[in-house]
Amino acid sequence: VKAQKLTEHEGRPRTKDYDDMTQEFVTAAVAEYRARLCAQSPMPDHSQESSLLAASWAKACQVTGVKLTRSPDISKLITSRGSQVRGELKTKLRPLVEVMFGFHSSQSKSAIKKNWSLAEALKEGTNFAFKHMAPMEEDRRGFLKAPLIQKIINTMWFANKHDEGIMFPEHFKPFPYPTLALVLTAIECCIDEWATGKRGDIPFTTQEYCPVYEAYLKCLQDFDYATKDVGVLRAICTRIYEAGRCRESILPRAEYHNPIPAFLSP
Repeated sequence: VKAQKLTEHEGRPRTKDYDDMTQEFVTAAVAEYRARLCAQSPMPDHSQESSLLAASWAKACQVTGVKLTRSPDISKLITSRGSQVRGELKTKLRPLVEVMFGFHSSQSKSAIKKNWSLAEALKEGTNFAFKHMAPMEEDRRGFLKAPLIQKIINTMWFANKHDEGIMFPEHFKPFPYPTLALVLTAIECCIDEWATGKRGDIPFTTQEYCPVYEAYLKCLQDFDYATKDVGVLRAICTRIYEAGRCRESILPRAEYHNPIPAFLSP
């Protein structure tokens, strides 16, 4: 089946330009693509993007029963969601970083100096990812348990029943390492905006932040390998997923359990 375009115009293709059957297909494909993108390759290269598109297209065919012929315009409609996801995450995270870490939008020299020092301290040794931050590495506690991490994950992927974390448990349970690496990268981007002491505007692009993302993903993988005997990272990611699911009482409280071993609990 070929997509029927009902409206011609200059500029980017839009879902509403097409017939109802194509719109239904695109809606299903976009939802699947966003979920796969976040869970598997949040900052994809061309090859990864093509693989994500192919898998999402096949799933949309299965879900809708529509065997739509691939076209460049429809493909672009779907893959353009990648930059939208990253932009959405950054937009939701910016005010949280400012408030929860205590940055101050002020022109005073003391505030600017404090913001600069705070940004430096937060990035030192990924201090911002710890529940209990400290200047010395050996004094930090609760890696990946900083309240901001669960807060932005809840806001981005578990805010309502239509969010990816709720709709696609097959992709998000336990919470995926690539998605967690994306969150850490986005937090660093927001902190970078305060690096001069005054908040600037740094685009959260693949070009700028893919190396940072890849470093965080490797850090998580190394941490997972180093603690594989007790399954620390998987337990943390299971807890993140369960906390997100329970946030809006999507699951009855009776179904919630804490998978973290007692000796790892804060």
